[in-house]
Amino acid sequence: MSLPQMLCNENLLNECDVVRMLNDGHYWVEYEPIIDMKTGTIFGYEALARFVLNERRIPPMPVFMVAHQNPELFFRLESELKAMQLFHRPKNAMLFINLDPHNFSDEAKLSFWRELFLGAKNLCLEITENTDDMQTAFLSHCLDEIQTIGFPIAQDDIGNDEKPFCFDLTSRADFLKFDRTWLLKIKRCPDYQEILKGFLAFAKAQGKKSVLEGIESEGDFMLARALEVDYVQGYLFKHLNHHSC
Repeated sequence: MSLPQMLCNENLLNECDVVRMLNDGHYWVEYEPIIDMKTGTIFGYEALARFVLNERRIPPMPVFMVAHQNPELFFRLESELKAMQLFHRPKNAMLFINLDPHNFSDEAKLSFWRELFLGAKNLCLEITENTDDMQTAFLSHCLDEIQTIGFPIAQDDIGNDEKPFCFDLTSRADFLKFDRTWLLKIKRCPDYQEILKGFLAFAKAQGKKSVLEGIESEGDFMLARALEVDYVQGYLFKHLNHHSC
């Protein structure tokens, strides 16, 4: 599909705009490939939400931030997105789907997720936090439920200074996903590699797989190879993206 230009004043987005996008079906999904560093092949895809309003693309984060203020709207947004992401998923690869712990807050929501994910294969649930008010009770409950269902867990956004870090999530995760800001930090100060190497050594010792996000250049790719991460994803592999309307 032809993609519209990005909206410049997305901070003016409001709840009515989010409802309108949902009612009009002005959202879609892109599947960003996750590349196996050993084989160079596609190991999986991360399902990414995309939005358009008034013929302008809307960055996902403002949409989630606005919806998050209304728990029922937030659940509607997430449930409709996840249903689409599962329905259109690429075949024969692991699918990484982002979930916010706040949408595991009551039995009705839990029942929806159990039914939606029933029978799904090659699915990894990626725990993310779209706001800065992560609550330990929500997160623990969410992790308990996912482990009961039996899907692998990925910890998202490790190293992003604007996102909370939870050791309970780290201990339970099967995949540790390192935010693209690591690449920016390392470019400014190469010594940051030593911190990332520590995380990667922990992952290896625990039998967890590592994913470095935000690979945009050959230099980024070579750094990932030198660090011996297991998987990478990012703009460098955009030509391999799978789109769905």
